[in-house]
Amino acid sequence: MHLAVPINLAEVDIGRHIKNGELLFQGQTQILYKNFYSFTYPDYPFINHHWFFGVISFLLFHLAGFKGLEIFYIFLLVLSFGLSFDSARRYSSFNLALFAAGASLIMVVSRAEIRPEGISVFFVALFFWVLQRFLQGNLSQKVLITALPLFQMIWVNTHIFFFLGPVLIALFYWQARLSKAPYDQIAFLKKILLIDIIVNVINPSGIFGMLTPLNGFKKFGYDLAENQTAFFMMHRFENVFVYKYYFIVAAFLILGMVLGLWHEKRKALPMVVLALFITLAAFRAVRLIMPFGFLFIPLIGYFYGPYIKKGWMNVLVGIIAFAMILGCTVLFPQRPYLGLVPGINASADFFKGNNLKGPIFSNYDIGGYLIYYLGPEEKVFVDNRQEAFPVDFFRKVYIPMQSDPVVWKEMSSKYGFNLIYFFRRDLTPWGQSFLIDRIQDPLWAPIFVDDNIIMFARRESVNQEAIGRFELPKAMFTIRRF
Repeated sequence: MHLAVPINLAEVDIGRHIKNGELLFQGQTQILYKNFYSFTYPDYPFINHHWFFGVISFLLFHLAGFKGLEIFYIFLLVLSFGLSFDSARRYSSFNLALFAAGASLIMVVSRAEIRPEGISVFFVALFFWVLQRFLQGNLSQKVLITALPLFQMIWVNTHIFFFLGPVLIALFYWQARLSKAPYDQIAFLKKILLIDIIVNVINPSGIFGMLTPLNGFKKFGYDLAENQTAFFMMHRFENVFVYKYYFIVAAFLILGMVLGLWHEKRKALPMVVLALFITLAAFRAVRLIMPFGFLFIPLIGYFYGPYIKKGWMNVLVGIIAFAMILGCTVLFPQRPYLGLVPGINASADFFKGNNLKGPIFSNYDIGGYLIYYLGPEEKVFVDNRQEAFPVDFFRKVYIPMQSDPVVWKEMSSKYGFNLIYFFRRDLTPWGQSFLIDRIQDPLWAPIFVDDNIIMFARRESVNQEAIGRFELPKAMFTIRRF
């Protein structure tokens, strides 16, 4: 359990984000609107709602490399954690805030890879903290009118969860009305809500970019593990502790909602709605368990604060919080590691050093890796942006060509693949089946393999020289279940 994890470019998309930033600085704007990196659907319309995260990533990478980029991301999450902790403390006590923070640790670090959603986590924590302090009379209207629209403008260009900015303002506006706050506070929150909504139009795609979150209801052709339910992940994978733990803390939060309604009556409704939304969202898509962990902290402070502010209960909660944090340290010892997974660039160096040529057939996971190391000169067959490809491409081409030899032969002939570049830890049933078939396929020669990547070259192709020098004996390969 730690935030500093080695970056495996073969299965995360930070490489593509860095390349986005690099190309934008070079004036390449097609990446904002089209599937620029693909040779299968290069003109497919695509709204790049996270383009500014690429700019940030490239600048940090240019200044300090992958280690500096990771340090920045860790700082961002720690700052978000601190803001959430302070919000809980303001609703309750230091001890209860510490308890909520300790209870959320496992969820907070469950998805520590560098991703644009870290920006959303930060802005959710920041918006909550700013709006809470405003209602409590600790921040002026001038601060909000200056800060929130600016933050929202950054947010809408950085990650698709930007809609949570106006949602939080609307909930605090509702709470102000239910709490009979001063009229000027209520009127101002209504005004800032309208401004915050309008600001979302300031993005390269305008109103269409503003409406991008509605794609959350759209069915894509490729089902990602991160978008599955907690139940699905518990049945699919052995390491399911974080998903089981989610149900425990979710039950604790639901009890808090009941207590909040009991104590605050209707005034608690906005926070109950927020708690229900993030709890159900995290259940529906496990990628949201980390944001759930951050919001869990102030919500626990709000719901349980009236009952545990001082006295022996507060002391007991403090003792439990200390024990929880100590237990996490013992059960999940820290093994921090900054930078890339050792040797992760070996296959890219092999490709370049031996002047290998595409077209390349690649799997979904490794797309960002190829874009970072080989793009934009070498276009990809597919990459890990499901919204950048039509649904039928995944359902009728990408998946069938890995599971059906007839479709593979047809598509291989159509695209003229000279090379297969595959993330060998692909856990999909069709991915494993495809690799087994290619090992046994006399038309393809394995020429490179390491812990993450395997490469095949087509015989009698432009890569024939590499086959003669590097072909691996097929006897060295065995079927291994990950």
